[in-house]
Amino acid sequence: MDFYNKENKKQILIFTLIIVIIIFVAVFSNVFQSDKKTEDPQKDFSFINLITAEHNFKSGLHDYTGTIIFPTPCYRMSVDAVVKESFPEDVTIRFTIEEDKTTEICAQVITEKKFRIIFQASKEALVSSTINDKPIKLEISKETIIE
Repeated sequence: MDFYNKENKKQILIFTLIIVIIIFVAVFSNVFQSDKKTEDPQKDFSFINLITAEHNFKSGLHDYTGTIIFPTPCYRMSVDAVVKESFPEDVTIRFTIEEDKTTEICAQVITEKKFRIIFQASKEALVSSTINDKPIKLEISKETIIE
């Protein structure tokens, strides 16, 4: 009878272990799948790799102009500059992008949206940029400095 109980205990232990492994795999595979479903490249704007702009400086004013390419026309964009008081100034050009919820149907048409931001800072100012508070590379295609 002892032999039967030991065999029975082994089978119960193995069965329990298999059930725990199945539950573990099911839970973690579900977590990973839900993460993939919530990732939408158009929501985090990963389709924008860098921002290219022209920079003009004259009489203490910086003028940045450029375009950003969107996969559809159904986005709104605004831009502002935050100048931190220091020398040289630390300036962040902040782009805020959001989906335009006013239209129900949105055609998949590549769309260029232009921007322009002017701010006052010294010629030596350190300028960076963000999209929805996430850093993005700012590349200057043409620079004109008039002193």
